[in-house]
Amino acid sequence: MNNNNNYDLETKLIHGGHKPDPATGALATPIYQTATFAAKTVEHFEELCQTWGYVYTRECNPNLSELEIKLSILEGGENAIVSTSGMGAIASTVLALVKSGDHVICSDGVFSHTKILMGELLTKFGVEVTFVDAVVPDNIRKELKENTKFVYIESPLNPTLDLVDIKSISEIAHANKSLVIVDSTFGTPIIQQPIKLGADLVIHSLTKFMNGHGDTLGGAVIGSKELIELVRWPSLCCFTGASLSPMNAWLITRGLKTLDMRMKRHCESALQIASFLESQDCVEIVKYPALKSHPQHELCKSQMNGLGGGIVSFKLIDGINGFTRDEASRKLMNSLELVTIATSLGEEHTLVQMNGENLIRIAVGLESVQDIINDFIQAIQKIEGSFEKSEA
Repeated sequence: MNNNNNYDLETKLIHGGHKPDPATGALATPIYQTATFAAKTVEHFEELCQTWGYVYTRECNPNLSELEIKLSILEGGENAIVSTSGMGAIASTVLALVKSGDHVICSDGVFSHTKILMGELLTKFGVEVTFVDAVVPDNIRKELKENTKFVYIESPLNPTLDLVDIKSISEIAHANKSLVIVDSTFGTPIIQQPIKLGADLVIHSLTKFMNGHGDTLGGAVIGSKELIELVRWPSLCCFTGASLSPMNAWLITRGLKTLDMRMKRHCESALQIASFLESQDCVEIVKYPALKSHPQHELCKSQMNGLGGGIVSFKLIDGINGFTRDEASRKLMNSLELVTIATSLGEEHTLVQMNGENLIRIAVGLESVQDIINDFIQAIQKIEGSFEKSEA
């Protein structure tokens, strides 16, 4: 199966882009750990160069090809290209699409490194960048210009977990003949498929849920053949050189086979943790799209299949047991025994980190959800000085 779209998503995760090794019949794809490939003749070499055959791994490799085919099938795109990291994918895409004098719109609240790329690198080259609160789609409409090349959004946003209406913004941008790029790392194709909602390009940090094991870096861009070829050459292969290694491509492809089961477990556990936190007197606010209390819960149901994802964010009240909010947040995180203080997300370990506004982000892992909740119970008890309020 290379591109049969008649199968269910669970089958595509395993069979998409995959076929037994033609040389040995090995069912598991070999790792083509090579920098270069041999041609039979000079004419054969010239043909490979003209047809994107296997010449040099920075440009093409069987492990990368299998992953790219699988991703395009999963997201409903025509083509895909993978990269060394999510930022490699973002930088290669942006540099492929803009030139001096262009204007781009970027949603507020995007990944911090994306904001640096937009706000510092692009402006150095004469590209005007406007940051907009994209949670309100009409804000995009107000900032569009004739030379707006693309609108760049994330949904859910990190770490606030506010949602951006992909369908509405795509309609607004396309009326202006502007492209729409969506970072869907928090969603994955299990939860949302931006191309079906009208987006032109979908970006993923494959490091996160798609790989799922926290042991490699990777990124991807999925979209039309025309746009992906613009990103591939000369942007990714020449300008950034951000090509994924064969070993990392193999690891991510292996991780994708269990994405459906893992994402459903992440979502189920996250909802239970969010509900628990919402019941705690010491918690001021919990942000999780699948909670009925989330202001965009209805959008979650229509855009994310009702699944909230694997991330929960919350903020403690100020003045718990005499602590400032910052002091209490730090004490709570430092008191966790099972949950790990670390960046990243989407792996088997539950990770926690805090931003500058004392918003605590939990990247829910695959451990027993009751064990995770119990860990927060004992940490909450340490800041409250009480063993009565915190019950699962």
